[in-house]
Amino acid sequence: MGFDHVTLDRDAENALSSADGFDLVVDVIPFEAAHAEQLLRLDVGALIAISSASVYADEQGRTLDEAQGVDDFPELPVPIPETQPTVAPGEATYSTKKAKLERILLEKGRVPAAIVRPCAIYGQGDRMGREWFFVKRALDHRPHVVLTNGGAGHFHTTASQNIGELVRLIAAQPRTDVFNCGDPDPPTVLEIARAIGEEAGHRFEEVLLEEPAGRGEVGQTPWSAAKPLLVDMAKAERELGYRAATTWAEALPLQVRWLIDATRDRDWREVLTRGADYLKFDYESEDELVASLPKA
Repeated sequence: MGFDHVTLDRDAENALSSADGFDLVVDVIPFEAAHAEQLLRLDVGALIAISSASVYADEQGRTLDEAQGVDDFPELPVPIPETQPTVAPGEATYSTKKAKLERILLEKGRVPAAIVRPCAIYGQGDRMGREWFFVKRALDHRPHVVLTNGGAGHFHTTASQNIGELVRLIAAQPRTDVFNCGDPDPPTVLEIARAIGEEAGHRFEEVLLEEPAGRGEVGQTPWSAAKPLLVDMAKAERELGYRAATTWAEALPLQVRWLIDATRDRDWREVLTRGADYLKFDYESEDELVASLPKA
């Protein structure tokens, strides 16, 4: 099936007016309350907005955004249902902004408006490229990989194919509601490191530090979490008949191969423009830490 690709600047006046008259608009990058208001001005049949599971808060109001270490990491149910409270809407952080746009779409909509809450999204064309954290280390032939918390961190992954399948089902049954989206087989950090190393043709010596650590410390990865953050898919399965389009184990090799091909003979930061702000490769600090550890 063919389609037309149009690039728009959503900050321009009447930027999305060309969507008027369509049955459905899916917004994959809404971040601000103004984006929700913009969507609600459209003359369309239904809306779907991609939010984030980072909006969830625990009983103390702690969220992923503010967590810097073990003590302030949210204590969330495993898995997290859509009924779990969220952070208060506001302008302070990524999550409060997402919560605010969610609230506007859910409460002010004159058309069905569904919210999808994925976790660590990945897929071809991804500009974050979390998997590059290990892919680059494999391509650089790093002898070891350092992981905090014994590599046991468990942060839900979400393949773009599974978001697409959930969106397809909501489009067929438009509604104002909220749905989680996560892979059926979310891996631990250690499983991610091993699978990426194998797919990239490299074997790491695993240096597993017993304790969790704070953000930015040696051994932390894009999936490191002091406590599990896993979402419940039961609602989508029950109400929409959702079944995952792919598993993490199936999708991961495709992601690794895409990252290798997309960055070949290029500065990886030009390809992974969001990842360039987050992914760190402080090999010197890693080597110093490994050298300081007692020999087995």
